[in-house]
Amino acid sequence: MWKVILQPVKAAFPLIAGLSALLNSAYSQQNIIADKNNTRPEVKEQQMKPARITSFAAIHANGYNEIQWTTLNEEDIRRFIVEASADGINFQTAGEMTPLAGTYTLKHYTFDTRPLLYRIRMENKDGKFYNSEAFLLDGVAISPVRVFPTIVEGNVVNVVAAFPVERVNIVSTNGQQVFAQDMGGISGSAHVTLPVLSAGTYMMTSYGNGWKSTSKIVVAR
Repeated sequence: MWKVILQPVKAAFPLIAGLSALLNSAYSQQNIIADKNNTRPEVKEQQMKPARITSFAAIHANGYNEIQWTTLNEEDIRRFIVEASADGINFQTAGEMTPLAGTYTLKHYTFDTRPLLYRIRMENKDGKFYNSEAFLLDGVAISPVRVFPTIVEGNVVNVVAAFPVERVNIVSTNGQQVFAQDMGGISGSAHVTLPVLSAGTYMMTSYGNGWKSTSKIVVAR
């Protein structure tokens, strides 16, 4: 049985604090972390941005994903390009919009059922491009990482990763890190060999390029 820990939902939230998306109820949640090892220009400091993207939201519908965002200080922007990725590395154009009034909604028509990462690529009037942080679509039924067994009686946990996984961390319920392992960007099926852990509940977080996914495991002794 898959079991992924849900964290509080925020449909729109500041880019400075990092972006998160909720996969609620029958879905699992992944929180977005800073894009890692991205060869494209990355917006890292507020003063480097041609416009300030103040919120993101994404809704999964029948046949399309609705992407919503708001901006400030967009006077120098020529266009917004919404990009989508199924692996966290390669992004494709999902649609474009020209600056209007700071609030935008774009429908990305797709029947792709894989987890998708979205970001906003901004073209300045001087021809320069800037990327927002990536964020995970809310409402897809497939988690970026599935973990089993969730009740661990041995020392091996299996993972099935839809996106390349860079590292795995395990922390106890009191927040203490008890294990960390570099995964080298693996995807597909793999396993993690655990150290000797005391019986109890732990949070296992897989980190990738612009995302993270947390699951609960119970160590039984």
